[in-house]
Amino acid sequence: MHISVVIPTLNNPKDVQRVLKSLNNQQQLPDEIVIIDSSENDEIDHLVQKSISRIPITYKRYGRAYRLDRFYYFLSKIFFIKKFFINLPKGRAYPYEASNHGSLIAKHEWIAFLDATTLPNDQWIQDYCGILQNNEAEAIFGNTKYLATTYFQSILRACTYGRNGIETAPGSFMKKADFLNGFQITEGVRSGGDVDWKNRVRNNFITLTPEKSYLVYPHLHRNLLSCIKKFFIYQMHTAVQDIAHSIKDAYFVLALLFTLVLIPKWNAIVGWESSPYFLPHITKIYFISITLILLISILFNRFMSPDADKPLLKNAYKVIFLILISFGVYNWNNYLAGWVEESIWFIPHITKIFISLVCLTSFAYRGLYFPIKNNIKLSFLFPFNWFVAGSLGLLLDIVKAPGYLLGALISPFIKVIRSPG
Repeated sequence: MHISVVIPTLNNPKDVQRVLKSLNNQQQLPDEIVIIDSSENDEIDHLVQKSISRIPITYKRYGRAYRLDRFYYFLSKIFFIKKFFINLPKGRAYPYEASNHGSLIAKHEWIAFLDATTLPNDQWIQDYCGILQNNEAEAIFGNTKYLATTYFQSILRACTYGRNGIETAPGSFMKKADFLNGFQITEGVRSGGDVDWKNRVRNNFITLTPEKSYLVYPHLHRNLLSCIKKFFIYQMHTAVQDIAHSIKDAYFVLALLFTLVLIPKWNAIVGWESSPYFLPHITKIYFISITLILLISILFNRFMSPDADKPLLKNAYKVIFLILISFGVYNWNNYLAGWVEESIWFIPHITKIFISLVCLTSFAYRGLYFPIKNNIKLSFLFPFNWFVAGSLGLLLDIVKAPGYLLGALISPFIKVIRSPG
Protein backbone atom coordinates (compact mmCIF):
# COMPACT_ATOMS: atom_id res chain seq x y z
CA MET A 1 0.00 0.00 0.00
CA HIS A 2 1.29 3.43 -0.98
CA ILE A 3 0.10 6.17 1.35
CA SER A 4 -0.02 9.98 1.34
CA VAL A 5 -0.65 11.59 4.74
CA VAL A 6 -2.61 14.86 4.36
CA ILE A 7 -2.20 17.48 7.12
CA PRO A 8 -4.04 20.83 7.17
CA THR A 9 -2.40 23.47 9.32
CA LEU A 10 -2.81 27.07 10.47
CA ASN A 11 -0.39 29.11 12.60
CA ASN A 12 0.98 26.17 14.59
CA PRO A 13 4.60 25.40 13.59
CA LYS A 14 5.41 23.67 16.89
CA ASP A 15 2.52 21.25 16.41
CA VAL A 16 3.59 20.57 12.83
CA GLN A 17 7.08 19.81 14.06
CA ARG A 18 5.72 17.27 16.55
CA VAL A 19 3.51 15.51 14.01
CA LEU A 20 6.40 15.34 11.50
CA LYS A 21 8.51 13.71 14.18
CA SER A 22 5.79 11.19 14.99
CA LEU A 23 5.44 10.28 11.30
CA ASN A 24 9.17 9.81 10.91
CA ASN A 25 9.07 7.44 13.89
CA GLN A 26 6.45 5.17 12.30
CA GLN A 27 7.37 1.49 12.12
CA GLN A 28 6.09 1.62 8.54
CA LEU A 29 6.77 4.96 6.90
CA PRO A 30 4.18 6.57 4.64
CA ASP A 31 5.25 7.41 1.09
CA GLU A 32 4.45 11.11 1.29
CA ILE A 33 3.43 13.88 3.67
CA VAL A 34 1.20 16.60 2.19
CA ILE A 35 1.04 19.80 4.25
CA ILE A 36 -1.67 22.32 3.32
CA ASP A 37 -0.91 25.64 4.99
CA SER A 38 -3.03 28.79 5.21
CA SER A 39 -1.11 30.47 8.05
CA GLU A 40 -0.78 34.24 8.24
CA ASN A 41 3.02 33.95 8.05
CA ASP A 42 5.64 31.65 6.48
CA GLU A 43 6.94 29.95 9.63
CA ILE A 44 5.65 26.52 8.65
CA ASP A 45 7.06 26.87 5.15
CA HIS A 46 10.49 27.65 6.63
CA LEU A 47 10.12 24.77 9.09
CA VAL A 48 9.41 22.30 6.29
CA GLN A 49 12.37 23.54 4.26
CA LYS A 50 14.71 23.01 7.21
CA SER A 51 13.20 19.69 8.34
CA ILE A 52 15.24 16.51 8.04
CA SER A 53 12.62 13.95 7.08
CA ARG A 54 12.89 10.37 5.89
CA ILE A 55 9.56 10.91 4.15
CA PRO A 56 9.12 13.19 1.10
CA ILE A 57 7.15 16.32 2.04
CA THR A 58 4.86 18.17 -0.36
CA TYR A 59 4.15 21.66 0.96
CA LYS A 60 1.33 23.75 -0.51
CA ARG A 61 0.05 27.14 0.54
CA TYR A 62 -3.73 27.38 0.32
CA GLY A 63 -4.77 30.92 1.20
CA ARG A 64 -3.29 33.22 3.82
CA ALA A 65 -5.08 34.05 7.05
CA TYR A 66 -5.86 37.66 7.95
CA ARG A 67 -8.11 39.28 10.51
CA LEU A 68 -11.85 38.67 9.96
CA ASP A 69 -11.15 36.85 6.69
CA ARG A 70 -13.95 34.30 7.10
CA PHE A 71 -16.40 37.01 8.09
CA TYR A 72 -15.62 38.94 4.92
CA TYR A 73 -15.93 35.70 2.98
CA PHE A 74 -19.39 35.18 4.50
CA LEU A 75 -20.42 38.70 3.49
CA SER A 76 -19.16 38.07 -0.04
CA LYS A 77 -21.75 35.29 -0.44
CA ILE A 78 -24.77 37.45 0.44
CA PHE A 79 -26.35 38.31 -2.87
CA PHE A 80 -27.12 42.00 -2.28
CA ILE A 81 -23.66 43.04 -0.97
CA LYS A 82 -21.32 40.57 -2.60
CA LYS A 83 -20.40 43.10 -5.29
CA PHE A 84 -18.40 45.01 -2.67
CA PHE A 85 -16.17 41.97 -2.05
CA ILE A 86 -15.26 40.98 -5.62
CA ASN A 87 -11.51 41.38 -5.13
CA LEU A 88 -11.44 39.79 -1.71
CA PRO A 89 -8.09 37.98 -1.15
CA LYS A 90 -8.32 34.33 -0.16
CA GLY A 91 -7.91 34.03 3.59
CA ARG A 92 -7.60 30.96 5.78
CA ALA A 93 -8.92 27.61 4.73
CA TYR A 94 -10.97 25.61 7.19
CA PRO A 95 -9.41 22.19 7.95
CA TYR A 96 -11.89 20.28 5.78
CA GLU A 97 -11.22 22.55 2.81
CA ALA A 98 -7.47 22.12 3.25
CA SER A 99 -7.82 18.33 3.54
CA ASN A 100 -9.86 18.20 0.35
CA HIS A 101 -7.27 20.28 -1.47
CA GLY A 102 -4.48 18.07 -0.13
CA SER A 103 -6.20 14.99 -1.49
CA LEU A 104 -6.14 16.51 -4.99
CA ILE A 105 -2.35 16.85 -5.03
CA ALA A 106 -1.55 13.65 -3.11
CA LYS A 107 0.49 11.30 -5.29
CA HIS A 108 -0.45 7.89 -3.93
CA GLU A 109 -3.33 5.42 -3.97
CA TRP A 110 -4.34 5.75 -0.32
CA ILE A 111 -4.91 8.93 1.69
CA ALA A 112 -4.40 9.03 5.44
CA PHE A 113 -5.87 12.07 7.18
CA LEU A 114 -4.26 13.81 10.14
CA ASP A 115 -4.28 17.27 11.60
CA ALA A 116 -1.38 19.13 13.15
CA THR A 117 -2.75 18.74 16.70
CA THR A 118 -3.38 14.97 16.69
CA LEU A 119 -0.45 12.62 17.20
CA PRO A 120 -0.40 8.97 16.03
CA ASN A 121 1.58 6.29 17.82
CA ASP A 122 4.40 4.56 15.95
CA GLN A 123 2.21 1.59 14.94
CA TRP A 124 -0.54 3.62 13.26
CA ILE A 125 0.47 3.20 9.60
CA GLN A 126 1.62 -0.40 9.99
CA ASP A 127 -1.42 -1.65 11.89
CA TYR A 128 -3.95 0.19 9.71
CA CYS A 129 -2.38 -1.27 6.56
CA GLY A 130 -2.61 -4.71 8.16
CA ILE A 131 -6.25 -4.20 9.11
CA LEU A 132 -7.17 -3.13 5.58
CA GLN A 133 -5.28 -6.01 3.98
CA ASN A 134 -6.73 -8.65 6.31
CA ASN A 135 -10.34 -7.46 6.13
CA GLU A 136 -12.81 -6.50 3.47
CA ALA A 137 -12.86 -2.91 4.69
CA GLU A 138 -12.70 -0.15 2.08
CA ALA A 139 -12.06 2.62 4.60
CA ILE A 140 -10.95 2.82 8.22
CA PHE A 141 -11.62 5.63 10.70
CA GLY A 142 -9.38 7.05 13.39
CA ASN A 143 -9.66 6.22 17.09
CA THR A 144 -8.42 9.10 19.23
CA LYS A 145 -8.01 9.55 22.96
CA TYR A 146 -8.14 12.99 24.54
CA LEU A 147 -5.34 13.67 27.03
CA ALA A 148 -5.63 15.78 30.16
CA THR A 149 -2.67 17.13 32.14
CA THR A 150 -4.24 19.97 34.17
CA TYR A 151 -7.18 19.88 36.57
CA PHE A 152 -9.38 21.93 34.23
CA GLN A 153 -8.58 19.61 31.32
CA SER A 154 -9.47 16.60 33.48
CA ILE A 155 -12.86 18.11 34.36
CA LEU A 156 -13.49 19.08 30.75
CA ARG A 157 -12.61 15.60 29.53
CA ALA A 158 -14.86 14.02 32.15
CA CYS A 159 -17.99 15.89 31.02
CA THR A 160 -17.39 16.05 27.24
CA TYR A 161 -15.03 13.40 25.84
CA GLY A 162 -14.32 10.72 28.42
CA ARG A 163 -11.28 8.47 28.59
CA ASN A 164 -12.38 6.04 25.90
CA GLY A 165 -11.18 6.45 22.36
CA ILE A 166 -13.48 8.40 20.05
CA GLU A 167 -14.05 7.71 16.37
CA THR A 168 -12.47 10.60 14.46
CA ALA A 169 -11.72 11.74 10.92
CA PRO A 170 -8.05 12.36 11.82
CA GLY A 171 -6.39 8.97 11.57
CA SER A 172 -8.70 7.73 8.80
CA PHE A 173 -7.57 5.87 5.66
CA MET A 174 -9.42 5.90 2.35
CA LYS A 175 -8.54 5.32 -1.30
CA LYS A 176 -7.89 8.57 -3.10
CA ALA A 177 -10.09 7.54 -6.05
CA ASP A 178 -13.04 6.82 -3.73
CA PHE A 179 -12.56 10.04 -1.79
CA LEU A 180 -12.48 12.17 -4.92
CA ASN A 181 -15.47 10.39 -6.39
CA GLY A 182 -18.03 12.40 -4.45
CA PHE A 183 -16.85 11.76 -0.88
CA GLN A 184 -14.89 14.87 0.00
CA ILE A 185 -15.47 16.43 3.42
CA THR A 186 -18.10 19.16 3.72
CA GLU A 187 -16.64 22.62 3.11
CA GLY A 188 -17.68 26.04 4.35
CA VAL A 189 -17.88 25.07 8.04
CA ARG A 190 -15.40 24.94 10.91
CA SER A 191 -16.84 21.86 12.61
CA GLY A 192 -19.30 19.03 12.03
CA GLY A 193 -18.19 18.32 8.46
CA ASP A 194 -16.24 15.29 9.62
CA VAL A 195 -19.39 13.80 11.17
CA ASP A 196 -21.27 14.21 7.92
CA TRP A 197 -18.33 12.74 5.99
CA LYS A 198 -18.08 9.67 8.21
CA ASN A 199 -21.81 9.08 7.90
CA ARG A 200 -21.69 9.21 4.11
CA VAL A 201 -18.62 6.97 3.90
CA ARG A 202 -20.16 4.48 6.33
CA ASN A 203 -23.36 4.35 4.28
CA ASN A 204 -21.55 3.67 1.02
CA PHE A 205 -18.45 1.63 1.88
CA ILE A 206 -17.41 -1.20 4.15
CA THR A 207 -15.75 0.57 7.07
CA LEU A 208 -13.96 -0.30 10.30
CA THR A 209 -13.03 1.58 13.44
CA PRO A 210 -10.31 -0.12 15.53
CA GLU A 211 -11.07 -0.75 19.18
CA LYS A 212 -7.54 0.36 20.06
CA SER A 213 -6.75 4.08 20.15
CA TYR A 214 -3.88 4.80 17.80
CA LEU A 215 -3.97 8.59 18.19
CA VAL A 216 -3.99 11.12 20.99
CA TYR A 217 -5.20 14.69 21.16
CA PRO A 218 -3.18 16.64 23.77
CA HIS A 219 -4.64 20.11 23.24
CA LEU A 220 -7.79 20.33 25.35
CA HIS A 221 -8.44 23.87 26.50
CA ARG A 222 -6.68 24.99 29.64
CA ASN A 223 -9.10 27.73 30.73
CA LEU A 224 -12.82 28.38 30.78
CA LEU A 225 -12.92 31.41 28.47
CA SER A 226 -11.22 29.75 25.49
CA CYS A 227 -13.33 26.64 26.05
CA ILE A 228 -16.59 28.60 25.99
CA LYS A 229 -15.52 30.43 22.83
CA LYS A 230 -14.71 27.18 21.01
CA PHE A 231 -17.92 25.40 21.99
CA PHE A 232 -20.06 28.38 20.95
CA ILE A 233 -18.37 28.72 17.55
CA TYR A 234 -18.31 25.00 16.87
CA GLN A 235 -21.98 24.60 17.74
CA MET A 236 -22.86 27.49 15.45
CA HIS A 237 -21.09 25.75 12.55
CA THR A 238 -22.60 22.37 13.41
CA ALA A 239 -26.09 23.91 13.32
CA VAL A 240 -25.67 24.69 9.63
CA GLN A 241 -25.46 21.00 8.74
CA ASP A 242 -27.95 18.16 8.62
CA ILE A 243 -26.40 16.15 11.46
CA ALA A 244 -26.93 15.40 15.17
CA HIS A 245 -30.61 16.31 15.16
CA SER A 246 -31.40 15.12 18.70
CA ILE A 247 -28.54 17.11 20.23
CA LYS A 248 -29.44 20.18 18.19
CA ASP A 249 -33.05 19.97 19.29
CA ALA A 250 -31.95 19.82 22.92
CA TYR A 251 -29.77 22.91 22.52
CA PHE A 252 -32.56 24.70 20.71
CA VAL A 253 -34.88 23.98 23.64
CA LEU A 254 -32.29 25.40 26.04
CA ALA A 255 -31.96 28.54 23.94
CA LEU A 256 -35.73 29.01 23.82
CA LEU A 257 -36.06 28.41 27.54
CA PHE A 258 -33.34 30.94 28.32
CA THR A 259 -35.04 33.61 26.24
CA LEU A 260 -38.43 32.50 27.55
CA VAL A 261 -37.32 33.46 31.07
CA LEU A 262 -35.43 36.61 30.13
CA ILE A 263 -37.74 38.26 27.58
CA PRO A 264 -41.01 38.42 29.61
CA LYS A 265 -39.10 39.82 32.62
CA TRP A 266 -37.11 42.34 30.57
CA ASN A 267 -39.24 45.37 31.42
CA ALA A 268 -39.24 44.48 35.11
CA ILE A 269 -35.44 44.17 35.04
CA VAL A 270 -34.88 47.53 33.30
CA GLY A 271 -37.47 49.43 35.37
CA TRP A 272 -40.69 49.54 33.30
CA GLU A 273 -41.78 52.81 31.61
CA SER A 274 -39.29 54.94 33.50
CA SER A 275 -36.38 53.22 31.77
CA PRO A 276 -35.10 54.14 28.28
CA TYR A 277 -34.79 50.38 27.66
CA PHE A 278 -38.52 49.73 28.21
CA LEU A 279 -40.05 47.80 25.29
CA PRO A 280 -43.87 47.67 25.11
CA HIS A 281 -45.35 44.26 24.26
CA ILE A 282 -41.89 42.66 24.27
CA THR A 283 -43.19 39.10 24.77
CA LYS A 284 -45.50 39.34 21.77
CA ILE A 285 -42.72 40.92 19.70
CA TYR A 286 -40.38 38.08 20.71
CA PHE A 287 -42.66 35.26 19.57
CA ILE A 288 -43.69 37.08 16.40
CA SER A 289 -40.02 37.77 15.57
CA ILE A 290 -38.99 34.15 16.05
CA THR A 291 -41.83 33.01 13.81
CA LEU A 292 -41.03 35.60 11.12
CA ILE A 293 -37.34 34.70 11.12
CA LEU A 294 -38.26 31.06 10.70
CA LEU A 295 -40.62 31.84 7.82
CA ILE A 296 -38.08 34.12 6.11
CA SER A 297 -35.44 31.39 6.41
CA ILE A 298 -37.80 28.84 4.86
CA LEU A 299 -38.76 31.21 2.03
CA PHE A 300 -35.10 32.00 1.36
CA ASN A 301 -34.32 28.29 1.11
CA ARG A 302 -37.33 27.61 -1.06
CA PHE A 303 -37.12 30.43 -3.59
CA MET A 304 -33.57 31.83 -3.49
CA SER A 305 -31.49 28.76 -2.65
CA PRO A 306 -33.67 25.78 -3.62
CA ASP A 307 -30.79 23.31 -3.86
CA ALA A 308 -29.30 24.10 -0.48
CA ASP A 309 -29.21 21.37 2.12
CA LYS A 310 -30.32 23.36 5.17
CA PRO A 311 -31.33 21.63 8.40
CA LEU A 312 -33.56 24.50 9.50
CA LEU A 313 -35.78 23.93 6.48
CA LYS A 314 -35.86 20.16 6.98
CA ASN A 315 -36.63 20.51 10.68
CA ALA A 316 -39.03 23.45 10.46
CA TYR A 317 -41.84 21.46 12.01
CA LYS A 318 -39.60 20.63 14.98
CA VAL A 319 -38.68 24.28 15.46
CA ILE A 320 -42.33 25.32 15.37
CA PHE A 321 -43.22 22.52 17.80
CA LEU A 322 -40.51 23.63 20.23
CA ILE A 323 -41.70 27.23 20.02
CA LEU A 324 -45.25 26.13 20.79
CA ILE A 325 -44.09 24.03 23.77
CA SER A 326 -42.15 26.97 25.20
CA PHE A 327 -45.05 29.33 24.67
CA GLY A 328 -47.44 26.79 26.18
CA VAL A 329 -45.35 26.32 29.33
CA TYR A 330 -45.06 30.06 29.84
CA ASN A 331 -48.81 30.65 29.41
CA TRP A 332 -50.10 27.46 31.11
CA ASN A 333 -51.49 29.10 34.23
CA ASN A 334 -52.92 32.02 32.25
CA TYR A 335 -54.81 29.99 29.66
CA LEU A 336 -55.81 26.87 31.59
CA ALA A 337 -56.17 28.14 35.13
CA GLY A 338 -56.90 31.83 34.57
CA TRP A 339 -54.36 32.52 37.36
CA VAL A 340 -56.84 31.04 39.84
CA GLU A 341 -54.64 29.27 42.37
CA GLU A 342 -57.49 27.04 43.53
CA SER A 343 -57.92 25.61 40.03
CA ILE A 344 -56.80 22.00 39.56
CA TRP A 345 -54.93 23.17 36.43
CA PHE A 346 -52.87 25.78 38.26
CA ILE A 347 -49.18 24.78 38.62
CA PRO A 348 -47.15 27.18 40.77
CA HIS A 349 -43.83 28.26 39.25
CA ILE A 350 -44.33 26.02 36.20
CA THR A 351 -41.76 27.84 34.07
CA LYS A 352 -39.14 27.67 36.80
CA ILE A 353 -39.90 23.99 37.41
CA PHE A 354 -39.63 23.20 33.70
CA ILE A 355 -36.30 25.02 33.32
CA SER A 356 -34.96 23.51 36.57
CA LEU A 357 -35.76 19.99 35.34
CA VAL A 358 -33.99 20.62 32.03
CA CYS A 359 -30.92 22.02 33.81
CA LEU A 360 -30.92 19.22 36.38
CA THR A 361 -31.04 16.64 33.59
CA SER A 362 -28.05 18.22 31.87
CA PHE A 363 -26.18 18.48 35.18
CA ALA A 364 -26.75 14.81 36.09
CA TYR A 365 -25.88 13.64 32.58
CA ARG A 366 -22.62 15.62 32.38
CA GLY A 367 -21.57 15.07 35.97
CA LEU A 368 -22.45 11.39 36.51
CA TYR A 369 -23.90 9.37 33.65
CA PHE A 370 -21.58 10.45 30.83
CA PRO A 371 -18.31 10.29 32.83
CA ILE A 372 -19.08 6.85 34.32
CA LYS A 373 -20.17 5.50 30.93
CA ASN A 374 -16.96 6.79 29.34
CA ASN A 375 -14.51 5.27 31.78
CA ILE A 376 -13.84 8.21 34.10
CA LYS A 377 -12.69 6.70 37.37
CA LEU A 378 -15.05 6.93 40.32
CA SER A 379 -12.09 7.87 42.50
CA PHE A 380 -11.73 11.02 40.39
CA LEU A 381 -15.44 11.90 40.36
CA PHE A 382 -16.06 11.51 44.09
CA PRO A 383 -16.53 13.15 46.45
CA PHE A 384 -16.62 16.57 44.71
CA ASN A 385 -15.42 16.47 41.09
CA TRP A 386 -18.71 15.07 39.77
CA PHE A 387 -20.33 18.33 40.90
CA VAL A 388 -17.65 20.43 39.18
CA ALA A 389 -17.93 18.34 35.99
CA GLY A 390 -21.72 18.62 36.03
CA SER A 391 -21.53 22.39 36.50
CA LEU A 392 -19.04 22.80 33.64
CA GLY A 393 -21.09 20.51 31.40
CA LEU A 394 -24.28 22.44 32.16
CA LEU A 395 -22.50 25.75 31.44
CA LEU A 396 -21.21 24.45 28.11
CA ASP A 397 -24.67 23.18 27.18
CA ILE A 398 -26.09 26.63 27.97
CA VAL A 399 -23.35 28.24 25.85
CA LYS A 400 -23.94 25.87 22.94
CA ALA A 401 -27.68 26.54 22.93
CA PRO A 402 -27.48 30.16 21.65
CA GLY A 403 -24.64 29.06 19.36
CA TYR A 404 -26.96 26.57 17.73
CA LEU A 405 -29.81 29.07 17.62
CA LEU A 406 -27.63 31.65 15.86
CA GLY A 407 -26.26 29.06 13.45
CA ALA A 408 -29.74 27.79 12.62
CA LEU A 409 -31.06 31.29 11.91
CA ILE A 410 -28.16 32.30 9.63
CA SER A 411 -27.87 28.90 7.97
CA PRO A 412 -29.86 29.92 4.87
CA PHE A 413 -27.19 32.52 4.12
CA ILE A 414 -24.16 30.21 4.54
CA LYS A 415 -22.94 28.25 1.57
CA VAL A 416 -22.09 24.70 2.60
CA ILE A 417 -20.40 22.63 -0.10
CA ARG A 418 -21.27 18.99 0.35
CA SER A 419 -20.10 16.55 -2.29
CA PRO A 420 -22.75 13.98 -3.31
CA GLY A 421 -22.08 10.61 -1.76
